[in-house]
Amino acid sequence: MGIQFTKVNYRYPGWGRETYGAIADVTLSISAKDEFIALVGHTGSGKSTLAQHMNALMFPTSGTVEIFGIPVTAKRNKKTDYNSLRKRVGLVFQFPEYQLFEETVEKDIMFGPRNFRITEEDAREMAKNALKMVGLSENYLRRNPFNLSGGEKKRVSIAGILAMNPDVLVLDEPTSGLDPRGKHTLMELFRSIREETGKTIIFITHDMDLVYRYADRVLVLEAGSLVFDGTPDKLFRDPDLERWHLDYPATLSVLDNVKKSLGWDLDIYQNTVGKAADELKRAVRRP
Repeated sequence: MGIQFTKVNYRYPGWGRETYGAIADVTLSISAKDEFIALVGHTGSGKSTLAQHMNALMFPTSGTVEIFGIPVTAKRNKKTDYNSLRKRVGLVFQFPEYQLFEETVEKDIMFGPRNFRITEEDAREMAKNALKMVGLSENYLRRNPFNLSGGEKKRVSIAGILAMNPDVLVLDEPTSGLDPRGKHTLMELFRSIREETGKTIIFITHDMDLVYRYADRVLVLEAGSLVFDGTPDKLFRDPDLERWHLDYPATLSVLDNVKKSLGWDLDIYQNTVGKAADELKRAVRRP
């Protein structure tokens, strides 16, 4: 097992003795290998807080997060090397500017490996390999990261985490601010990384089209509680979907409207535009 949450609660401190809940009694298991998980929920549901517990950037108020066999609780253990856990579970923040600060792309990507006492020569090689994994050429190594486009910055920030070779990759809103083509390009990149390396990938998103098309498993948070853990197909058939403030994917919504307005016999649960078009063609050809 990679990451295990057991009755985890987290409360933000407020004024005086008042506190504000962010995670409520979450029990959850995440495999160390080969999962592609979407973490969804409306704004303020606790997604980013949960993600930061996955690599011990945040510590639970109560309960236990076990990361590759190492327990993380409210009480810090002086004997635990929390940085080694953060190396195994790499977290990419929503805004790449939070992770980019060096004068060149190469130095930015090398920062993590060098921080773990990797030699400069090996760190340079890791930077080249990580940049290749995110689909950028070595020509980017000497460029200033702050002169890159939004999509390029995201790729460089991801490369900086990949250079440390984490077992689990956690991505907080990785496609925010990108156009539709850029979103799918980045998601195909994550899919290829998962297929080539076997890493577990967890991505936070509000985009239900991406969830339906790419995720194997979906976690839904509502007011800090884990209210759903299952496949995308089961999620979008769940009658509580709207109560959890989630939308239906575009393909499902369009097919559902066609089915209701024209009375066609359609299987509306199609997760790509191509599959939706094929289903419409089949309906047209039916006697």
